Amino acid sequence: MPAVLARPAALLAILAALAPAAPLRAGQPLHESLVECSVLIDLLLGEQSFVPGENEMIDLYVAGSALMMAEATRRSSPAYVRDMATTKRSLWHDRWDAGDWDNPANREELVEWWTYCFKLADHLDLKL
Repeated sequence: MPAVLARPAALLAILAALAPAAPLRAGQPLHESLVECSVLIDLLLGEQSFVPGENEMIDLYVAGSALMMAEATRRSSPAYVRDMATTKRSLWHDRWDAGDWDNPANREELVEWWTYCFKLADHLDLKL
């Protein structure tokens, strides 16, 4: 896992600041996008345990990820979400390596996805 994920709040703030104005992803079902976005958020936060209330932004991202998974489950099934999450987690690891995203200059696609995820949540009126 990339070293930058050891400081998730800093990375997430950078991604938010660099985000383009409009979502750039389409073509897959909404429930698949919701799973993919939730997995992306979880991977960027890392495998750490966060203390609720300690960091407002981290709380927002954790809640957003949970809401996206819940909505994906509502639109499909628990088995689909579980299987798709495993697939998407592997895909994101491969993308990170292939895109050399340890280098911040190479993170444009990551920024596009991050922006898309939160615009999708807003579009679906998920209360983050």
